[in-house]
Amino acid sequence: MIDIPIICYSHSSYSDLWEMFFGQVNKYFYRSKQYLFTDKADGIHDKQVVLFDDNKSYPERVTNCLESVKEDMCIFMHEDMILYDTPVYSKLYKIITFLREYNIDYVKLLRGGHDENIALDDMPIDNLWWIPHSSTRLSFAIQPTIWKVDKLLEVYRESAKPTIQGIAAIGNFETGASDYVNNSNIKGLYWYDDEKKRGRHHWDSYLFPHGNFISKGRWVYSEYSKELTQLHKEYNIDKNIRGVI
Repeated sequence: MIDIPIICYSHSSYSDLWEMFFGQVNKYFYRSKQYLFTDKADGIHDKQVVLFDDNKSYPERVTNCLESVKEDMCIFMHEDMILYDTPVYSKLYKIITFLREYNIDYVKLLRGGHDENIALDDMPIDNLWWIPHSSTRLSFAIQPTIWKVDKLLEVYRESAKPTIQGIAAIGNFETGASDYVNNSNIKGLYWYDDEKKRGRHHWDSYLFPHGNFISKGRWVYSEYSKELTQLHKEYNIDKNIRGVI
């Protein structure tokens, strides 16, 4: 297994996803510590819950919560990024060890938003590609990523825009955070091993098999029909409550 916590950022308006999200985490990472960052968590007693002020902006919320995390590394994700198959634990362990030993700050666990794969010389792990500091691409994206916690906190703290509120702030934050990373010494890589493309901007990841299952509040059956059908049956979820796209 892995020795770093899994952090889930969420909001009580998405609490209907928590059973599925954490159920899948428990299935595949049952020994890993689990954090839930949210505004309120009624009935949640088996996670490390860190509450944020709902009146704060998205980056302020995450900043305040990350200040409570004492571990050196984490997997950071949102509640709609749900595992649907078994990760490759041996490769994840190698990546975590690599991050602790080298001057790299994060590894994104899938390819998304990158047009070309840039190899670094003498990489000790295959299928990891450089994320360039480029003004035309997102150097930071909210996707399942192994982070050094102090660097993730730095990105959120320094990129905070208190005037931006609501779910729309996330896209704006990715742009602002990428601008910060592009002008910093923060270094990142992403995983890609010729997996198939899923939708317009993402590729699958057999390293960390998950879907981005929600878009604009609805289930993304147009891209994940097979996976969502199986998971909704397992967790007794009526897809019509949220609706589908």
